[in-house]
Amino acid sequence: MRSSASALVATLASSLWLARSALADVNLSPALNASNAGTLSVTISPSYVGFGIEPSDLIVYTGSTSPNQLTYNLLSNLANYTGAPPHIRLGGNAGDTMLYDDSVTGTALQQNANPTGSGNARPSDYYTFGPDFLKALNNFPDGTPITYGLNLAYTGADALNRVVAQAQAAFEYVGTNPNGAKIVGLEIGNEPDLYIDLGYRSQNWSVYDFGNEWSSRAEAVYNQVLKPRGINSNYFEVATTATTATKNGQPFRISNLVNTGVAADNGIYVAGWNQHDYYYYVNVSNYQLTLPILLDLSTTVSQFREWTGQVQQALVTGKPYYLREMGSVGPNGLQGISETFANALWTFNFFFFAASIQISAVQMHMTQYSIAAPWQTNYMNGQGPHVRPTYYAWAAWSQIIGATCNTRIAQVSLSNQPGAYTNRLNAFAVYRGNALGSVVMINTQPYYSYSGNPSYQNFVLSLPGLAGRTVWLSVLSADGVESTSNVVWNGISYEQSGNGQPRTVNATQWTMTVGSDGTLTVPVRDSQVVVASTFRLGRESVNTANCENLASTTPGTTGTATGSGNAAPTFKSTSGFKSDMPLSKTAIIAIAAGGGVFLIALLGLFIWCCVRSCKKSNARKARASAMLKAPPRHDDHPLLERDFADESHASYPAYQNSPGLRGWESPMTSVSHGQQVHPSQSYHNMQPEYDYAPAGYQHSPQQPHAMHSPTPQQTQQYYQQHPAYLQSPYQNYAQQYGHGQHGHGHGRAY
Repeated sequence: MRSSASALVATLASSLWLARSALADVNLSPALNASNAGTLSVTISPSYVGFGIEPSDLIVYTGSTSPNQLTYNLLSNLANYTGAPPHIRLGGNAGDTMLYDDSVTGTALQQNANPTGSGNARPSDYYTFGPDFLKALNNFPDGTPITYGLNLAYTGADALNRVVAQAQAAFEYVGTNPNGAKIVGLEIGNEPDLYIDLGYRSQNWSVYDFGNEWSSRAEAVYNQVLKPRGINSNYFEVATTATTATKNGQPFRISNLVNTGVAADNGIYVAGWNQHDYYYYVNVSNYQLTLPILLDLSTTVSQFREWTGQVQQALVTGKPYYLREMGSVGPNGLQGISETFANALWTFNFFFFAASIQISAVQMHMTQYSIAAPWQTNYMNGQGPHVRPTYYAWAAWSQIIGATCNTRIAQVSLSNQPGAYTNRLNAFAVYRGNALGSVVMINTQPYYSYSGNPSYQNFVLSLPGLAGRTVWLSVLSADGVESTSNVVWNGISYEQSGNGQPRTVNATQWTMTVGSDGTLTVPVRDSQVVVASTFRLGRESVNTANCENLASTTPGTTGTATGSGNAAPTFKSTSGFKSDMPLSKTAIIAIAAGGGVFLIALLGLFIWCCVRSCKKSNARKARASAMLKAPPRHDDHPLLERDFADESHASYPAYQNSPGLRGWESPMTSVSHGQQVHPSQSYHNMQPEYDYAPAGYQHSPQQPHAMHSPTPQQTQQYYQQHPAYLQSPYQNYAQQYGHGQHGHGHGRAY
């Protein structure tokens, strides 16, 4: 429905004109075709961005005998946008302390009365769990892809039988009917490069020992569990470096792992490489993190330099690189940073950065204690279940990527950036097939809601092939970087409903027209994201042919029963890494000429050391002794006991004094009862509460039994306490500077 056109066009036009006059223009020229875009991401899986869940906290997120409604709705939102639920990795430190026991009943973990396993903080057989724990994974939306972690830390005489039994149970109880999650990959062991420090292995244990243990378990699970089910051998993700706290090299780099048992039969069991990282880790990182540092985008690039190199090594092997455990602040976040809109901006930028350097999946880690988790289902720090600002990064990404299964991403260079905005601006081009679909413009200059009128930065796009075309604008915004609520993406709130379902709080749809000279000028407020698209986001239907093709050629991709598809089961190469490249003859002559006999002697010594280091016996001793004692990472428990979560609601998360109706373990408020969608309904039939129906969706409104709409008094009281955003993202800017005109394109709203 069109709004008052003249006022809205004048508002946007004034924003464009004054933004241009107030600040220097930032110029960018995204390629109109992917073939001219330079380095591109892999084709983005519809489940690309997802979540990692600490196994000891699984039931807090899934619910036990019935789905947790908040979790279910939030995952279903993303499935509605991309056509498939996000990828879940179930793994972490707790996973290496858990053994399967089919005699255990109920969903709760049981403490082992007679543990015999090794381990400093907890033995490797500290917990036991049974079938009901695994069945809880079926509380996720149908088809949710799962990478499931198996216990490698346990080394008892029955260790091999135990890991086979655990894998067997996972396939027996997860996704065995038309409903529920699907196991698409297995991870053997969590962060083995920390096993010595955690007390799981002796001081002389090496990466070669890991390779042998890993391959023996992979072979056993394949022969006894996967092969009888017709599942390919390349089903296992190999754990790589989780810490850089080593010297004399990184033993668990991919270039080293391909020389261990992991490479048995040329990597026939390897589906991909499983990397972990955190941008900042409490009590490990050697500086104090602040919001301005977090939003300095150069710090993300520099912190991730080691892992960027690992991505390149993964590409050499021909196996995908999965970032299965990631976060801005580990293990459980920092107050004043992790629960703010600043973290949403960082997370959103990181998703695109990760894709642009050819990472194949990103899972952000969650525990029940974490204020960095995008939503909370229990009671902690005086707050009940709620959606945090970071969730909007997933929602925005998912709408931008869409459901066509042919999306690729490239970073776009910026020129003429003002000095005050150094490392605060970023841009990415998003391609549907070969055609430019969207340009993502990010401004992370910190703006606080209490600091007065915000500044805007003009992004001046050169799009000569789109002259005269209409583009749609979508905005990710909040009052300020410190905001912990009332975030809006593309006019949608996921907080207002009280149960995670989307609500349109601003139905205005901004559009702009590319100028006749191919120029489009888009003002982006400080601490804001604006996406300009050649189509209206959220209206795409699933491209079934593309998605089936992607699933059949990519390990671990949603849509294939096995998770390994038809991808090549063996390595493409195990040599040719940058660190392995020999010096050319010219380089050797140049070194000799420049340094004389002394440099020649050094070169000879260097060559001798290289040859010597290739001998496995010496390399094993050197690498084992090189391991430093990094601080233990117990991600499943809070760092400070005074911040512990109230676990009395862990199994039955529900709003305090307002429990869910019978059959639910989920948050509700009286206001949201009229908008409930029962999780037994397929996410394909869940209609987001937009002011339009996305193409391809058919929905018949249903009111769940025994749920009642709020009274008018309740509704009025709710919206007085939770005001909706009904203004244009440019409104404050226009009110600040007045009205004007601009010659480079114009905008309008619907």
